[in-house]
Amino acid sequence: MMTDLKHLIIYTAAYLMSYITGRAELSALSSICLICAAVFLYYMEHRRTRELLNLRGLMALGILGGEGIARLQLSRLSTVWTDSTWLSFYLFYLIFYAASGLTERLMESKFSTSGIHKIYKRKISDEALFRILILSVIVISWTAFIYEAINLRFIPLFTVDTPHAYSYFHLKGIHYFTTLNVLVPGISMLYLEHRKKRALRPDAISILGIILPLLLSVLLVSRFQFMFSAILALFTATSSGRKYKLWQAMVIFVLMIMVYVGITVARAHSVEYLNGIFEMKNPDTPIFITQPYMYIANNFDNFNVMTRELTVHSNGIRMLYPFLTLTGLKFINQDLAAAFPLFTTKEELTTLTLIYDAWYDFGLMGVTVFALVIGMITGFILYEHKLDSNPFAKLIYAELAFYFSVSFFTTWFSNPATWFYLGFSVLFYLLY
Repeated sequence: MMTDLKHLIIYTAAYLMSYITGRAELSALSSICLICAAVFLYYMEHRRTRELLNLRGLMALGILGGEGIARLQLSRLSTVWTDSTWLSFYLFYLIFYAASGLTERLMESKFSTSGIHKIYKRKISDEALFRILILSVIVISWTAFIYEAINLRFIPLFTVDTPHAYSYFHLKGIHYFTTLNVLVPGISMLYLEHRKKRALRPDAISILGIILPLLLSVLLVSRFQFMFSAILALFTATSSGRKYKLWQAMVIFVLMIMVYVGITVARAHSVEYLNGIFEMKNPDTPIFITQPYMYIANNFDNFNVMTRELTVHSNGIRMLYPFLTLTGLKFINQDLAAAFPLFTTKEELTTLTLIYDAWYDFGLMGVTVFALVIGMITGFILYEHKLDSNPFAKLIYAELAFYFSVSFFTTWFSNPATWFYLGFSVLFYLLY
């Protein structure tokens, strides 16, 4: 408890220094303060948990690290941040960190002796359950994909001169099941770890569970689906205790980059388009700096634009969007979402941060409640992960690790697909 308090005091001091130097237009110093705070918090969490994928540390790198990069203000689109922007991001991580730590300790103190887990006898073995889940999701995803391809009469990979082919490859309700394949590589890694403990080699199902979902993401020409599938598999394996040698990590990284670049080429994006759209102060900035900076910094500037220009809050509409979508209620009033448009620095740059919709709904109060809820959920998952009684808790842990790592990128928990994947992951957890 005292350790967490010390960390939050250091975090507050670093954040205050960043705010003061930012107001003085010392962008580099303002950036350094936040980046150092992010690295410090990640390091302390890593030292405490002995895990590379520690959720509170990854959230620090994603939110605070991303905020620090944004404070460099290398683009002409960057503007002076409002006090609401500064306070929102400060309070979000403060409350998230405190709530997750407190919830984890409460779970440990309440259930460490009595326990909350009962042992049930299943009619099938663990190995059979893994096989059934892997094969079932593969069949569901590929069936949905074939159904979409037949009805839409094209496959994104085989289109010519169509930059956004994947954007048009959607049938309402069906496409969620097509993309459910992203969970299969993670499940396959859990299955491989299960077989490894029994001194068994990988079988055909575990290998197909990795190859077929990645192949499907290539056919869809979806960089996100490919990266999410691959990263979720790696995160699941890592959270399960698998250790990778340096050369193995490098080979995996190079292969992922090669496929990512190949999909980018297939999407027909031009370097000129990506390099010119962000309005960098230095027009000679290399594309390998411009593109990642664009995907991180502008999201925070979009949040800042919202705090300046928003006049009417959406009162829960944006955060409830997954519920309205998955239940079909959004079709009752299809103009509802359009009544609350995005506030962005530029029409083409629409990526956001994790807390954008929370502020859009209720302002600072929305950010506070959202941080509290996410923190409590994280604390429970941290407890389950440490307890190590259900392998599918590690799948949920890996999903959260991904969302927290790229929390600078978009409002993950306002996305129906996020809850669709988490819902099935919880179902697998309950089945086990």
